[in-house]
Amino acid sequence: MADEKNLIDDEATEMASPEEFKEVFDEVTPPQPEKEFDTNTLANIENFPEEEATPLPRTGLNVASIKDRAAAGLLDILALGYLYWGCLLGYNTLVWGELLRPFPKEGHAIIFHTIFTLLAFLYFFVSEGAFFTSLGKFFAGLSVRNREGGQASLLSIAIRNFLRPIDYLFLFFPTWVLLEKSSNKQRLGDFVAGTVVMKHYARAPQRVRVSGNSASATVRLLTGFIDLLFSAAFIGGLLLFIDYKRPIFSFLILLLTPLFYLLWHLMWEGLFQTTIGLWIFGCKLATEEGTPIGFTQAILRAFFKLFDTNPIGWLTLFLSNKNQRPSDLAAGTVVVYEKRSLHVLIGFAVALIAIIGVWLAGMQNPRSFITPFFKIDFLSKVFTINVGGGRSIPSTQGLFIKRFNFLESDRTAPRKNAEFKPGETILFSFDMTGFAVRNNEAWVQEDLIVRYPDNQIGFKQETIVDFHQLLKDPEIPLEIMNTLALPPNAQPGHYTLVLVLHDRFSDRHLTEQRTFLVTPP
Repeated sequence: MADEKNLIDDEATEMASPEEFKEVFDEVTPPQPEKEFDTNTLANIENFPEEEATPLPRTGLNVASIKDRAAAGLLDILALGYLYWGCLLGYNTLVWGELLRPFPKEGHAIIFHTIFTLLAFLYFFVSEGAFFTSLGKFFAGLSVRNREGGQASLLSIAIRNFLRPIDYLFLFFPTWVLLEKSSNKQRLGDFVAGTVVMKHYARAPQRVRVSGNSASATVRLLTGFIDLLFSAAFIGGLLLFIDYKRPIFSFLILLLTPLFYLLWHLMWEGLFQTTIGLWIFGCKLATEEGTPIGFTQAILRAFFKLFDTNPIGWLTLFLSNKNQRPSDLAAGTVVVYEKRSLHVLIGFAVALIAIIGVWLAGMQNPRSFITPFFKIDFLSKVFTINVGGGRSIPSTQGLFIKRFNFLESDRTAPRKNAEFKPGETILFSFDMTGFAVRNNEAWVQEDLIVRYPDNQIGFKQETIVDFHQLLKDPEIPLEIMNTLALPPNAQPGHYTLVLVLHDRFSDRHLTEQRTFLVTPP
């Protein structure tokens, strides 16, 4: 190889020396003056040939994925659920003058559900027709467009929402199959209306390393337990406000509990990209691609957390490749190790103050679930007759007790508290509805039992009331009044009244309980 290289060099020397080669080159190409590169050259180009211009791709809109549409749909269904209850409470108030009462039945049920169906249609039609989005789609960054990405017409919006019940009814086939297999992820309503749900993309987020960086199953199990404690503490503090003497307020607390639960998880996972437990162990949430999670992932995780805290969820955590729980698999998220962010301390402080605050305020309720006076008998007015250990009867077919009150000795006004002295006479009354009527006649009986503080039966009388007569107005509730004399040697403590009602015409029964306190003389 060395000889070959020398030979080539020798031949080049024989052909021309470097000086001779330079002289020949200068004669052919005259020297050009040096010129600096003008960075503004491209900006000064004018009359650029039209045929050489390349149109830019449309990057602002893209077809929404199934996960995006599922997340938006879940939030819209939650909104429809609250719309349903709002309509029900409003209908009860307008028709019967009371918020809490049994579900409408027969003709009223048809009228009520017709009204709700119309309002549900308007919920989607107005929001999508005016703003091209609904509440769920807005938070998921989605909008309804035509196939070209332009504004959908009101007729198209009306058609897609008119067919929405069919898509909900046949959720798996054809709805889910169409969403999965069609190129534009369209359901039946979209196909007929010529609409497409688009996703609005923001700038590319910063990525984190996912491969080989996922948190271990043991760490995730511990963080999940910590998060469960904090969320249960927050929800438990809210439930402290339930008071059977404030049935409407207590019912609203129960009704809004799922919303509070959802907002708790959305705040942590959507805003801080972590949870209290994950932050303590130096972890954070990310998508499987390593990008920060968005609304779609946060809401899917919140809804599917119900499947996490059970043996199958724990088994999935240990068997999955990236130590994912069912909520992670549904949302496409992973938990990775990441340096702790100090701004999460602000959220932790706010959450801790909120938990302590609701507990301090809730413990002021003398009839909360941590006291022996706790009852949720007001639910029997809406759902199921029970709340006393008696037989459960569907609310559309059973007896109801309303406006139970202990009375003053003159029987003219409710007693302010249920506290009595030994030897005192107890007066109480209540209204009863839901009884059967035959030929304008009702037949109702009442049994009364009194349990002492040690749970022993101190008084029991069957058929203390036997109402069997014609009614002036069958729609008016029956008012029943009882008198009970305490013995002079009654021991202080909490006593329980057990009311057992029998509707002899329908053979239905109701058992409910009320408590009162006997104080020392």
